[in-house]
Amino acid sequence: MLRTLFFALPALMLALGIPLALKLVPPNRFYGYRTPTSFSSLEAWYKINFATGIAMIAAGLIAGVAALALSQGVIALKPEGRYLVGVLVTGVLTIASLIPVVLYANRF
Repeated sequence: MLRTLFFALPALMLALGIPLALKLVPPNRFYGYRTPTSFSSLEAWYKINFATGIAMIAAGLIAGVAALALSQGVIALKPEGRYLVGVLVTGVLTIASLIPVVLYANRF
C-alpha cells in the first residue's frame, strides 16, 4: 500500500494540476480551489485555479524526482522507510506549493 502511494501520489498531483492549469475546470463544488473568494467571479475562479494547477504540477514533478531519487537509494533506508519518506515529502511539497496560492487568492 505504501509503495503504491509512494509512486502514485506525485503522479496524481501532476495529473490533477493539468486541467486546472489549462483552465478546463469550470466552477464546481468538487474540484479546484473552492472558497468564497474563488466563487466570487469567473475571472477569480480561473485565475486562482490556474495558480493552483501550476502549484500542483510543480509539487508533482518535484515529488516525482524525489521519489525517483529515493527509489535509487540516495538515502540508505529500508524500503518501507523510503516509501514513507517519499509519501511525506509529497505531502509537504504539496502543502508548501499551495501557500503562495492562498496568498495570491487573498488579493481578490
